[in-house]
Amino acid sequence: MEVSRRAPWLYNFRSSETFIVIVVSIAIFTDVFIYGMIVPIVPIALVKRAGAREEEALFGYFADHCRLRRLPFIVGLIALGASTGLFVIARSLPVLIIARGLQGFSGAAVWVVGLAIIADNVPPDRVAEAMGHTSIALTWGALLGPTIGGVMYEKLGFYGTFAIPGGLIIVDVVLRFAMIEESAVIQPVKAGMESAVDGPLYGTFGRQEDEYSGYFSSGEETASEQSHLIRASNPCFELPRLTYEKQATVLDLLRTPRLPLALIATVVMAIIFAALETTLPLFVMDTFKWSSSGAGLIFATTAIPSFAGVYVGKLISRFGARIPGTIAFVIATISWIAMRFVNSNTATDVTLLVALLLLQGVSIVFVEITAMTEVSQVVGDYEIEFPGAFGDKSPVAQAYALFNMAFAGGQLLGPILAGGIRVWAGWNTMTLIIGLVCGLTAIPMGLFSGAPLRDGDYTWEDEV
Repeated sequence: MEVSRRAPWLYNFRSSETFIVIVVSIAIFTDVFIYGMIVPIVPIALVKRAGAREEEALFGYFADHCRLRRLPFIVGLIALGASTGLFVIARSLPVLIIARGLQGFSGAAVWVVGLAIIADNVPPDRVAEAMGHTSIALTWGALLGPTIGGVMYEKLGFYGTFAIPGGLIIVDVVLRFAMIEESAVIQPVKAGMESAVDGPLYGTFGRQEDEYSGYFSSGEETASEQSHLIRASNPCFELPRLTYEKQATVLDLLRTPRLPLALIATVVMAIIFAALETTLPLFVMDTFKWSSSGAGLIFATTAIPSFAGVYVGKLISRFGARIPGTIAFVIATISWIAMRFVNSNTATDVTLLVALLLLQGVSIVFVEITAMTEVSQVVGDYEIEFPGAFGDKSPVAQAYALFNMAFAGGQLLGPILAGGIRVWAGWNTMTLIIGLVCGLTAIPMGLFSGAPLRDGDYTWEDEV
């Protein structure tokens, strides 16, 4: 006897691409904001600010082998709430270290699982656009966290500082529990729900996809027909696959040039960001005699281009990773080397510096979205080329774990490289060397990174 029941409340909206991208973006913003907010008020808590963390590899493996990725996503939220609470009550160094460890645990969940959820639930030709939203959250969370944290500490004191993080965590809790993954949307249909939806499905970023509403209107379709709605990379459903004697892993992806190149680009991008963060405030205070607030405002210039992240994603979807990624590193090369011409306290030099920092921001946004998108596409393209190679468990979360470890490695190398060179050889030499690193990275990006999507290529709509 077939059991009939109604779908969860508003599940069309709660399972839509738009809502899922919003949830992941807010989760990233919350995590980065709270991390940055701790910097000016609990300096001693900054234990091992960056590094290849074991939590990321752990969450990548856990997320790939979990029926639904929301579980580790919520575990990360619990860790974030616990770490914030420990920062509030901490009175000793061991407690601060534990709080920082939980914060790293939460960050691993947000980045690895969050990006994997987007890769699972957004069609490949729109993944870059979705990553544009996450780049905005990352950039402004990192910028606003220390700024607002310092201001609130001065005005409201230590405990008052945690009012905004507490509010963000509450919103994050509601959104993460409200989100329904794509697999959970199909489950009611497979179970034969009656009247699963009332109204059109919500598509990507505000569009309504009426043409897909028929897939959810009744339970008459077979499970085989419904399974075509799920991307092959989603580990939650079994699709027809070929049998291989040895199942492929994320290590097989590292043998292809595209994933290692995406990771190298991520390292260089993180070095650029960390180098600016480390050396720029001191440089403008020495050169222009600005205060620390002025140094913070000039650094915000690099964040302005992030507002164009969605359009950058559309551009990458249209032309592929090769052209935008290569151009981005060329822009970074020119702007870094040209920063040697900023050397005096004049309006011309200030204007030049602002223009160069805007170019730096453009290059960071392009490289960030290109790398995040390329990680997902490498996994998807490998599955298309070798159907069934990964069995039932796509390693997309493990691939994003490598991405986050690469980013952490760049954050570690950036201050060491930039700060060390500036101290021993000066500002001009530092900008030259970092510019040359960007230029050298542009060469393999132009030769080996992902090609544009051609008319005859496989797309998500072909599965439907």
